[in-house]
Amino acid sequence: MIVASAFRPPSQPVNDRFALRCSAVLLAASVLVMGALARAAAPLAPEEEAGRAIYQDGDSSFGDVFSGRIGMGQQQMPGAAVRCANCHGADGLGRSEGGVRPGSIVWSELTKSYGHTHDNGRRHPAYDQASLMRTLIEGVDPEGNPLDGVMPRFNISERDFSALVAYLKKLEFQRDPGVGADTLRLGTLLPAAGRFGEPGQAVKGILQAYLDQVNLHGGVYGRKLELIVAEYAEDRVATQRALRKLVTEGNVFALLSPFVAGIEDDFGRLANDERIPVVGPLSLFGDNPHAVNQYVFQLLSGVGELAEVLALHVGSEPKLKAQSAVLLYPDGATGSGVADAVDEQMKSQGWTKLSRIGFQPGAFDAVGVAKSLKSRDTRAVFLLGPGADVGALASAVAKFAQVPLLLLPGPLAPRTVLDLPQAFESRVLLAYPTIPADQKPDALREYSSLFRDQALARGHQTLQVPAYSSAILLIEALKQIGRDLTRQKLVATLESIQGFEPGLVPAVSFNAKRRIGALGGYIVGVDLKGKNYRQLGGFVKLP
Repeated sequence: MIVASAFRPPSQPVNDRFALRCSAVLLAASVLVMGALARAAAPLAPEEEAGRAIYQDGDSSFGDVFSGRIGMGQQQMPGAAVRCANCHGADGLGRSEGGVRPGSIVWSELTKSYGHTHDNGRRHPAYDQASLMRTLIEGVDPEGNPLDGVMPRFNISERDFSALVAYLKKLEFQRDPGVGADTLRLGTLLPAAGRFGEPGQAVKGILQAYLDQVNLHGGVYGRKLELIVAEYAEDRVATQRALRKLVTEGNVFALLSPFVAGIEDDFGRLANDERIPVVGPLSLFGDNPHAVNQYVFQLLSGVGELAEVLALHVGSEPKLKAQSAVLLYPDGATGSGVADAVDEQMKSQGWTKLSRIGFQPGAFDAVGVAKSLKSRDTRAVFLLGPGADVGALASAVAKFAQVPLLLLPGPLAPRTVLDLPQAFESRVLLAYPTIPADQKPDALREYSSLFRDQALARGHQTLQVPAYSSAILLIEALKQIGRDLTRQKLVATLESIQGFEPGLVPAVSFNAKRRIGALGGYIVGVDLKGKNYRQLGGFVKLP
């Protein structure tokens, strides 16, 4: 009825045959659009999913051989190195790179009836399944013309090829979760109760206030941003369940500053398995100590990286690197992984006498640890996780003939660090990922205005500032991508971010192997006599 009234206003008589023809055209167009939307909404069938694995990952779901030969020498390459998405993109449309423009390989483009004429004058008729198979294996188009040498010649089984074709037919109708015509759904995971309930709600407030501000100015390329918050009580199992439900059922495009303390390993695996980008997760730890998380982008350094900053600073004295140093870490997979990573990095810096002492969080034996430190003639102690009673340890160690350096990542330093025994004067160093001097006046005014206008709770700036800064980074990346939005494009765009200043934290940079934006930190000395802190130099960049 709406279509008819659009073409036949009561005040303007028109030819009935023309009106019917126009209505028919619009109806046909509507059917095509609805059909496309239906295909986009439908999940992939098993064969299509197998084709996706070939296209996106270079993996055969059937266990068949999939590889490719490339270049003048026809060098043999594994499937992951020659996957279709490398050159043609996650959407199949092709991207210019190095002067070469791979073509669109969505099925409707390959099979258009009038064939193809390329920029270099090469012409050929439309593809069908047989000619496409020949192209993949022999490197010639349907006319028999040889393709550029950068196009791999594939070893691919018939069932993998059939699955690939099934996926290509679906590819152009695929839309990543959370991407609507006029909305973009972002998810976060935050505690609503327990000891972290109040800071969790403070983070929720600042994220929502900032996204509301973005929406007030039109959103991003016409899309309004929706924040989907998965909340949980203080329980590891409940946290894991809430996270998995958000990622697999929440229809969200990306995660923004989820609170993942205590579930870092599970969180990292889930992000990679589900291919969901994560910007600025809130945790004590930076990089996953066990694996590189392709989809997780940390804003600031965590405990492990800050320990490396401390090692780099104090290691400028060559003699100290040759003396006994101990990595004090919490028992468990995450703590052990951080200790492994720090141990490796410190040895690469020239530290030669490193050992480790694990402790049980919540049952810290300060006297027992002190005895172990004394037996090793320890000259430097690095704390690598929460759960240690720093005050009790310092009191026990203060009786040593030579008090060791106490080196603490700032987030682990207790409020009572200024009350440690005087024996530790000039013997306590902290490392922080950011300091108040990083806050630019204009950015601070904009940040403060959100609290004033929205009556937000203050007092949790150590979480609110990184969350807010992560949101700014995410919006910047979305603006760079444009309207044609995919998760893969978000990952690629974040990887290209160089020297971006969110305004309240150090400038951030990423690349294909770097997933911590501000990789490094500041050294801060503890003045026990004056009950004060003093900054020692500028930002220390990690290699």
